[in-house]
Amino acid sequence: MQLKDKVVFITGGAQGFGRGVAEAVLKKGGKVCLADVKRDQGEATAKELQTSSGADNVFFVKCDVTNVAEFEDAFKAAVSKFGHVDVMCNNAGIMDERIWEKQLEINFTAVVRGTMMALNHMRKDKGGRGGVIINTASMAGLMPTYWFPVYGASKSAVYHFTSSWAQNPEMKAAEVRLASICPAGAKTALLDLDDDQIIHHGHFKQVMETAEYCTVDQVVSAFLMAMEDDTINGTALTIRAKEGVVKMKLSLVPVE
Repeated sequence: MQLKDKVVFITGGAQGFGRGVAEAVLKKGGKVCLADVKRDQGEATAKELQTSSGADNVFFVKCDVTNVAEFEDAFKAAVSKFGHVDVMCNNAGIMDERIWEKQLEINFTAVVRGTMMALNHMRKDKGGRGGVIINTASMAGLMPTYWFPVYGASKSAVYHFTSSWAQNPEMKAAEVRLASICPAGAKTALLDLDDDQIIHHGHFKQVMETAEYCTVDQVVSAFLMAMEDDTINGTALTIRAKEGVVKMKLSLVPVE
């Protein structure tokens, strides 16, 4: 997919990976809708990006992805503003084992909801334009992580859900591709953790002090790869500091 004039909807778009993806898409001539629960930060980010990329190319909508009506209304607002959505980035997420139910709602349930909304909108076999759905998972979803077991489980579910939908034979006629982004640790607000947000925080902090973080730019490059490379479908794009972006696909059913 060429991103010029394409519309990208990004949850968790006010900061971190979401903002980085928005900036990269705008540089390629696309348009973005930033959806975020943080109104003040979202509006500030949108204003900055409008200044650099044009007021007509950036749209912010306040959105709590756990609120069904609010999430649906946010997506409809983007369609009303731009006419359509070509790329859906389900990127909003939290890491907090104290509120594991909410963690699951944001990290997985909302990803399912966002995927289905986008899929129903995009499907060419049902009147849409086709498109790409990109869901933010994590390396923590691909291996055991006792520091944050529910977080890891939520991200594992995102990977499984995304790759499973990609194998659906209807997706060929729908002309919708799906991919998941699986970063290792990156220095974003997600890792600004209180001691009781994860298990054995002291050990986690000690390990991360010697770890090499992947950069936001590396993660953004994975998002762009998922958007622009039409061969990517049902793929997990893993990102580590030294290795960069690596394509990973596990499949029992061949994915075309």
